[in-house]
Amino acid sequence: MTLLAMNISELIQKAMAVVKSRYLLCILISQRIHQLEKGALPAIEVDPKDYTSPKTFLKLSLMEII
Repeated sequence: MTLLAMNISELIQKAMAVVKSRYLLCILISQRIHQLEKGALPAIEVDPKDYTSPKTFLKLSLMEII
């Protein structure tokens, strides 16, 4: 299954496998969402039209971590 087709809970589980610490994962996600809100470009190849709303930044941040 591709990352784009996964829901948020599946992405969180995969990100937890990468980061291991729930506390650190929360910090990483919140900092990345803040950067995206300030205009940072995505670190992975995605369609920019799909990730312009702050509502989509959580999923994008998780995909970047994975």
